[in-house]
Amino acid sequence: MDLNGLLSELRRNILRDVSDAISADEADFLWTDASLVNYINDAYFRFCHLTQYLQDASTPEVTEIVLAEGVTEYTLNQAVITVMTAELGDLILPVISTDVYHGHRPDIASFEKVRKETYPGVHAVVPDYDIGKLVIVGRPTAEDTGKVIKLRVTRYPLKELTLDEGTAIPEIPSRFHLDMLEWAAFRTLRNHDNDGENMAKASAHSTRFERAVEEVKQELKMRKFARIEYDTSWRW
Repeated sequence: MDLNGLLSELRRNILRDVSDAISADEADFLWTDASLVNYINDAYFRFCHLTQYLQDASTPEVTEIVLAEGVTEYTLNQAVITVMTAELGDLILPVISTDVYHGHRPDIASFEKVRKETYPGVHAVVPDYDIGKLVIVGRPTAEDTGKVIKLRVTRYPLKELTLDEGTAIPEIPSRFHLDMLEWAAFRTLRNHDNDGENMAKASAHSTRFERAVEEVKQELKMRKFARIEYDTSWRW
């Protein structure tokens, strides 16, 4: 569904915000298109945040970190939610937490104590999401300058939906669009007024959205840990 379809579905079929006027304008409705698009975007980004469904290893501005000699801190793109993997040429770099890096995890030895002290180049990355940075373990050398660390990340949508582009389609699959609108309906009703009927309806939409999110997370987990099916060519 494109934005025009999402907007119509939310207004007419979910919120029942319709008018009997032959030629209705925004004054005949409870909510403006701009308000509903804001709620749809909130739902869009929240769905991606909670499910981490969008994975990206190919968008350069999001997934590539270009090294410079001596520089150990780089800015992550604002769309990044988590860094899953990092590769530098043929090297797969460990992705470690700030707690481990600074030795704040008593159950895990400080990374500083186990890393290869004699290796002068880059050998791990530390995403610090609170400040939107990627910290390099090991100092890039002159030979590293211009080399690219390629990340695989989960991310937010690259663009918000706007009324100017009504035919724009969300990056998530269409099978999730109606689930996404449940949160938009929750936001809309909760922010409209505080009467008991509207709050009850809002809570119902929120519950359906949360249930859908959990189903998607379980789907992704099952996909991640699916057993490999071996055929006879494996000779096991």
